[in-house]
Amino acid sequence: MKLFIHTCVAALLLSTAAMAESVVRVGVSQRDIGSMDPAFGIGNGDEFPMRQIYSVLVGPKNGTSDLTFANLQGELAEKWEMAPDARSVTFYLRKGVQWHRGYGEVTSDDVAFTIARMRDPKTGTAYSSNFQEIVSVETPDRYTVKINLSKPNPFFYAFALMPRFGGYIQPRKAVEELGEKFRQNPVGSGPFAFSAYESKQKVILKAFEQYWEGKPRIDQLEVLFLPETAARTLAFVKGDVDMIEGATVPGWQASLKKQKPTTVFDAGRPGGTWALHFNMTRKPLDDIRVREAIARAIDQNAWVAAFGDFVTPTYGVSPVGYYGALDKADLPADWPLLYDPAKSKKLLAEAGFPNGLTIEVFITEREEYKTNLLIIQEQLRKVGIQINMRVVDHTSYHNDIRRDLNTMVVYGSGQPPLTQAVLNAFYKSSAIVGKPTRNMNFSHYGDLAGNSDSLLEQANQEIDDTKRIALLKQVQIEILRQIPAYPLPSAAGSWMHDGKTLEIGFPVKAYMGTFTLAKASRLAP
Repeated sequence: MKLFIHTCVAALLLSTAAMAESVVRVGVSQRDIGSMDPAFGIGNGDEFPMRQIYSVLVGPKNGTSDLTFANLQGELAEKWEMAPDARSVTFYLRKGVQWHRGYGEVTSDDVAFTIARMRDPKTGTAYSSNFQEIVSVETPDRYTVKINLSKPNPFFYAFALMPRFGGYIQPRKAVEELGEKFRQNPVGSGPFAFSAYESKQKVILKAFEQYWEGKPRIDQLEVLFLPETAARTLAFVKGDVDMIEGATVPGWQASLKKQKPTTVFDAGRPGGTWALHFNMTRKPLDDIRVREAIARAIDQNAWVAAFGDFVTPTYGVSPVGYYGALDKADLPADWPLLYDPAKSKKLLAEAGFPNGLTIEVFITEREEYKTNLLIIQEQLRKVGIQINMRVVDHTSYHNDIRRDLNTMVVYGSGQPPLTQAVLNAFYKSSAIVGKPTRNMNFSHYGDLAGNSDSLLEQANQEIDDTKRIALLKQVQIEILRQIPAYPLPSAAGSWMHDGKTLEIGFPVKAYMGTFTLAKASRLAP
């Protein structure tokens, strides 16, 4: 009898364990969500849940940043083709892909609606410039989408359609029905559906049983807001979270590995693009001598000394490893961004600041932003430039720099690994903050201190690969001679997960912004 009872109890425990939900918790370096609407997402804390909720037409293969057209991985699209003249791209959608919460099948009409919404200046998205080359979208049937462009652009898909905010496809019916509520009540077609949001605490997502690749192995995904490095690290070490966003703090990775040997570092290379943008509408940054003085006072080796091979120097507008990036060998002998503190002091004196100057700057609380500015602050102090730094929350920072309120803007971005994507976002005149496209040209380059729009357009339209790369390098040199910004070293994008409790499902060698956990598994403790 006792044996029978024990056997029944054991069976019941096993049955209960089998029925228990598989929950994975992820800590992001953000105080709260900004938006879960792809048109308005800003920070990594927005993007991580968004990547799980929404799908794109196509993207790089899992764990890579390979943007070769033939090597792309289909999500909503099962086939795609580009016209020989690179003026149109056609996508053939998978049949039967479902929206969350019973909003029906994903169709070509939803894709056309998303593109129209992202293009429309009235929407107010920061990503509309990525869609401005589109002249029309044809939907001959429910599963075919042909995007026609005003000019040749062999990499159009990489700007507008990748897994990065504006590229996520949105359901017409839900957006129109929910209106403003869609921002915090999203509906997508990705592996996880939105379940709940607790202000400044977490977003809860549930596995979508009708996901086109099959229900994810994880039943529930919780994205926790842990902006402080110490708190996020402690939660990971204690096992309260299974995965965290990395921190750009000297010695942090080595310390974490020592505290938790089961840590797996998912480092993405090439890393994001970073720069110190000079608002040339503000004095004294309207004076190129002051901008050059700042540039000459900054030594990228300071980052290498602090972080080791986690960072790499940047010579042009985009990191080494991006398509069309400048290498050290490409720089002219008279390059105005070379480290030279003596020349920096001389330029300041010539500009009327023999005793130095003070610049007021606000910065987000995120570690990598603060760390970058602290390193800059210390180096500029040595030539007589004082940076008065005020720290604000991350969402406010993004909102206020887009209102053109900062004097100098430290900005990091996970752009597609293409130099033209960086140029389009930060250096086209149409991308100047305050203009309808609402993009990220914080320096006002194009209206002030030069204009490279025509040369950039020539590069974007060039079909020949060798000629296109040469043009991209030419336009970078032309722009940076005016010093609208100082390129900062690029840090590898990083997430850390506990290899004992979580299996991602593929090796992470590179990624754009973040990656989906559709194939991830919660391992037995």
